[in-house]
Amino acid sequence: MKRKSEFDEKLMVAIDEVLKNTFGEAGPLIYSYLESQSVKREDIPHRLDDFAQCLRNFSAGGSVVGTMILSNLYSKLGLEFEQACDCNSFADHVTKLRNCIHR
Repeated sequence: MKRKSEFDEKLMVAIDEVLKNTFGEAGPLIYSYLESQSVKREDIPHRLDDFAQCLRNFSAGGSVVGTMILSNLYSKLGLEFEQACDCNSFADHVTKLRNCIHR
């Protein structure tokens, strides 16, 4: 259980960093938007599909932001990010990575 929370912590740090670097001062607005869609910040690791959908709704570049988050997360885990993956979505990719880390 502890490793899962460490993974989720790194995921949230990656998300925070990418949102801040991408949207600057508007980054916190994404969390406000998420809450208006009933997705609290602390729920993101368990509601990845909802988070990804909110990103796409918030910004035309939402899928690019998702890729940036994945790249940042891989870096935090000491892994090399390869964009070509058999995963269909941001949520699938994070879930697959989480499962690989917990083996």
